[in-house]
Amino acid sequence: MLPHMSWRETLASLLDTGTFATQGDLVRALAAAGHPVTQATVSRELAAIGARKVRGAYRQPPPPSLPAPVLSVAVAAGGGVAVVTTLPAHASVLAQAIDDAALKGVLGTIAGDNTVFVALAGTDAAAALRRLLRGSAQEK
Repeated sequence: MLPHMSWRETLASLLDTGTFATQGDLVRALAAAGHPVTQATVSRELAAIGARKVRGAYRQPPPPSLPAPVLSVAVAAGGGVAVVTTLPAHASVLAQAIDDAALKGVLGTIAGDNTVFVALAGTDAAAALRRLLRGSAQEK
């Protein structure tokens, strides 16, 4: 795991790449990645993101469909801003979809022709944005 990832980002990454049958397994993996959290905290976050057990392992829900393709997502090191690129003439509908998602910590968007700037309140908001755009984008 990357050291600058928040525990929520690390949890999302673990759910995407690993096989964890219990919340205790997730707690131990998070601790190994430098994020000591309790089982109760993991349980609340799994419920908040809609994670479910699929064939005995915790998985995130599939990403929602977006009204425009996402070509790339880049988040500034401090997690204060994200730059999302799409096809020409699609940025405004993508920005509206991000705004409509009402993600905690996403402060607002500014759309150009093919680029959306997203103001974020930190790394947890960046993780929420990545979850929204997951599967649709190439990370930078």
